[in-house]
Amino acid sequence: MLFLDPVYHNNIGATYLIKDNFNDSLYSQKIQLLIGDVAILLEEKEINALVKVIDSVKNGCSCDKCMSEGKFKQIKCDTDHFKLVFKSTKTRITDLEDLLRGTIFELQINSILSFYGIN
Repeated sequence: MLFLDPVYHNNIGATYLIKDNFNDSLYSQKIQLLIGDVAILLEEKEINALVKVIDSVKNGCSCDKCMSEGKFKQIKCDTDHFKLVFKSTKTRITDLEDLLRGTIFELQINSILSFYGIN
């Protein structure tokens, strides 16, 4: 039986590990990213790639049109199964970055604890 194990949450969404009672190999493979009413299944490498995309969005475009508007554009990220396109404000981008970085941190700390038999 599959179940969701909470990893990290903030005011924009939450992340969960998809676990199987009988198969621990799924533990580190699939992560459910829940933002509002949308749930997306990702792997850890895809979450890391999305963080890099968000970093580039935060730097922004330096063309005259974008500099005068001061607005963020769309965030686009391709995965193996689908293409993500987010339209967002500066606050939501910061919250999304926090959600992803918090998830990465929690996954890494749990991996270290499991390695030493603490978890």
